[in-house]
Amino acid sequence: MFSLQAESHNKVTVLRLAGDMVLPDVPDLSRQLDAYILAPGIRQVVLDLSEVNKLDASGLGVLVSASTKGRSQGRRLVLLTPAPHVTDLLRKSEIEGFFPTFYSEEELKGYIPDTAE
Repeated sequence: MFSLQAESHNKVTVLRLAGDMVLPDVPDLSRQLDAYILAPGIRQVVLDLSEVNKLDASGLGVLVSASTKGRSQGRRLVLLTPAPHVTDLLRKSEIEGFFPTFYSEEELKGYIPDTAE
């Protein structure tokens, strides 16, 4: 089970995900991510993964799918502060560079000024 909290900024949505990204959660997570990344007026969705407890290949597939759908619409999915086990799975899956990834809020704000308060 997971929770998703959204913060709106100028053409950027920051999503704070907490909980699990595993097979039982995939349909609901996929639907919610798609809704945010395909929302009108959004250029980027920043997904904070610092509070993810579990992530499996199906959860990783949701991220790849959402990113691909977003790219087809000129949008980008950016990962923020992935938990260490998430970073390990991205590395082991050899897709670590597929997503722009930032390891601190400050680093993100330097790259995406729209997220600055």
